[in-house]
Amino acid sequence: MKSLPSQLPIFIQVAKSGSFAKAARALGLTPPAVSKAITKLEEEWQVKLFFRSSHSLSLTQIGQALLDELAPSLTAIQSTLEQIADTRQSAGGVIKINLPASSIGQEHILPLVLDFMALHPAITCDLHFDDRVVDLTEHGFDLGIGTAINQDSRLIARPLLRQTIGFYAAEQYLAEHGEPKTLEALRYHRCIPVRSINSGRSYPWRVVDNASAKLIEPSGKLIVNNFAAAQKAVKAGAGIAMLGSWLFRDELEAKTVRPILTDYWGEPITIWLYYTSRQYVPHRVRLLIDYLIDNIARVA
Repeated sequence: MKSLPSQLPIFIQVAKSGSFAKAARALGLTPPAVSKAITKLEEEWQVKLFFRSSHSLSLTQIGQALLDELAPSLTAIQSTLEQIADTRQSAGGVIKINLPASSIGQEHILPLVLDFMALHPAITCDLHFDDRVVDLTEHGFDLGIGTAINQDSRLIARPLLRQTIGFYAAEQYLAEHGEPKTLEALRYHRCIPVRSINSGRSYPWRVVDNASAKLIEPSGKLIVNNFAAAQKAVKAGAGIAMLGSWLFRDELEAKTVRPILTDYWGEPITIWLYYTSRQYVPHRVRLLIDYLIDNIARVA
């Protein structure tokens, strides 16, 4: 009976990543080393596992069958090893987290993470602030927080908080330019669109008009590519933007920024906490998940 080849974990990573380069980054190897390992595996078993071209890489029928059989077993083994490690030591290790680059990540979640780390000094939190939709599994994240993270059957999504999205303007702007009372009146005002880094197009504004949900395309002379910049522009009196209520918590309390056109606001949105749906979630990750859910209300 043949022993199990050492290249199997590399095969699984390549199959999940869809490229030698991505698999190499995840494994800490070079792309040639990954390619050589796959070639050796195919030669030893005398099977073809991948279709290769200069632009793509895909599993053969045999490769797909092998992945379907192996992946659950290796995941179970990894979970068992992590569980053993957790029982042998107090909560410790690294938690890699993807957070929104906007204020909800930096002003709401970050303080909670810092408080959590003070309670668990053996835990390291590796924070990545990025508004783009990311694949948590491919990039090795333990947790992700946002309104839209790459939908994947391997992920579990738990609601963290619900917030409203609406029109906001500074009192300074409204005093100088007046307050629009209808959606049509927005064309005569200084709107501040936010352009998507991924598509290059401005995010549409989701509104409710005559009890019907619809999208309108904002236009204006000031265009930004992140929500934090739009928030600062609104605070400075530069115009009107459609943003999350969490961006103006202090300004609303101080009455320097005011919600407008509230009759046209859509449904509140949910901020989700995502994590990999493995059979066993490491103790350190479970502790952070529970801490965020239990304490989010005091910073929201």
